[in-house]
Amino acid sequence: MEINRYVLSAIVIGVVLLVYFLVKQNKKDRKKIEEELNFYKESDEVEINNDLHL
Repeated sequence: MEINRYVLSAIVIGVVLLVYFLVKQNKKDRKKIEEELNFYKESDEVEINNDLHL
């Protein structure tokens, strides 16, 4: 049984497109997660010792 070149080329193109989409989505998700992890509210910061006469 001979492998159909059209089917094989369609599968290869589909795999390449899938890998491209996944890499692009991964970069977008990584940037979003990094922004969320680096975000903090300034009101949440509490200084333990705020005595000015030390």
